[in-house]
Amino acid sequence: MVSFRSRAAETNPLRPIPRDVESLEKLILDLENVTDEETAWQVTVDSTVDSHNFSYGAVWRPTGNGQVVVQYETGAIVDDLRAVIAGRPVPMDAGLVGRAVRTRQPVYVGSVEQCGDCLRCQAAAEAGMEAAVVTPVLRDGEVIAVLEYYSAEPLYIDGPRSEKWSTIARIAERARFSALATAELRQVADDRLAVTEVVTALGRAKDTSSTLRIALDSVRTAFGWAYGSYWEIDDNDDLLRFKVESGSAGEEFRKVTLAATFAEGVGLSGRAWRANDLVFVKDIGELTDCVRAPAAQRAGVRSGVCLPISRHGRIVGTMDFFTTDRIELSDSRASALRNVGQLVSQRLDIVRGNEVAADNARSLLDTVSRLRAASDDATRVAQDAVARASEMTQEVEALGQASTAIGDVIKIISSIADQTNLLALNATIEAARAGEVGRGFAVVAGEVKDLARETAEATQRVSEQINGIQHSARTVSSGIMTTSDTIGQMDAVQARMNEVLEEQARMASALQS
Repeated sequence: MVSFRSRAAETNPLRPIPRDVESLEKLILDLENVTDEETAWQVTVDSTVDSHNFSYGAVWRPTGNGQVVVQYETGAIVDDLRAVIAGRPVPMDAGLVGRAVRTRQPVYVGSVEQCGDCLRCQAAAEAGMEAAVVTPVLRDGEVIAVLEYYSAEPLYIDGPRSEKWSTIARIAERARFSALATAELRQVADDRLAVTEVVTALGRAKDTSSTLRIALDSVRTAFGWAYGSYWEIDDNDDLLRFKVESGSAGEEFRKVTLAATFAEGVGLSGRAWRANDLVFVKDIGELTDCVRAPAAQRAGVRSGVCLPISRHGRIVGTMDFFTTDRIELSDSRASALRNVGQLVSQRLDIVRGNEVAADNARSLLDTVSRLRAASDDATRVAQDAVARASEMTQEVEALGQASTAIGDVIKIISSIADQTNLLALNATIEAARAGEVGRGFAVVAGEVKDLARETAEATQRVSEQINGIQHSARTVSSGIMTTSDTIGQMDAVQARMNEVLEEQARMASALQS
């Protein structure tokens, strides 16, 4: 703002010439460093206080319910004026601030001692202040803020000078608004770059663990934050449990983090879980239900933001970040962070899908290996069966040959039996001729005849058995040959199965890699 320490320099040369342009130029240059609306107001107040050597400066913002609250204040008498309201909102029509809101014009008080309707003026007078100036900031005809300043020296802004103060105040507001718009554009560009960096980093992640680690590191560094952590939902207990961390916010804060758990709706992470959306807190101390809040305040942690992480549309965890500076979260940055949360969730889906596919490939490869081993065993058994069948065929053929040889012997025995029977018949005839003398010989001849008959009958039965054995041998030999052919066909099928298993093994190996 401009300094009006002279009512008329031409009539009193001892009074200093106002440095209107220099003060405005300093404010415009200082506003180039703003990052958000809060810092813009802060820079406006700090620059004005510094340029004019004010003892106090503050910005008041409407709360939306007919009240205003101090958003930022600075100067030598801050404690004196803070004691008047104790940090509470005040009615928009109270004191000098209320007068500025009602008139929508700057309010100048040359002697704060005479301002009996304003408790802050009285407190400023007791602190040694001389003058005060309160300027409303308008946008589209509505008061969006009120700037309040107190000076220990006279200001002389009444009369014609008041219009100049109003003009410079409007220029200052336009400069603030322009600087804020530039800062927002710059932040949008920075956010896009940050999201690009996160995407590039996530592309290097190969498994779930590295994805979480890379996501935390890349987001934290891209946005310039101090600490980040990932919390995973324990389905058994229905709680969020600590999983991975990045950065540092002090050893005490880390210990509390490692030991903490959060139910749905509790703490920063629990609120993001319940809302299924980004949650931001300007001051972690505001979270009275967060066990980390006291340690965070002692460690200098200020603002926090938390993103829900999902898998196939279901929330599986949260990712929170903390800063050591109190920050504002613009709409563009909130949108960028929501995009980051979606990117991390998508990458986790892809990586987890790859892990499942790799697990399935390993299982398939193991199954193929076991099937191949079983196939090899079956081939070996078939080969053994063919060999045994060949041996049995040879044995059956030998049995057939032996049966033939036995048949020949039986024929000889049968021939001998026939001849013996014939001789016995002849002996019987001769014994009959010999009479009484040949009776004993006739008995022997009868027994020989009976023996010859029994031998013939036995040889007949043996011959029939041999014929049966030879028939069975031929049947067995034929069956063995058929079985051998079948086993040979099975061996061919087994060979084709081995080819299929080899192809499956190659596919499983490719999936695994």
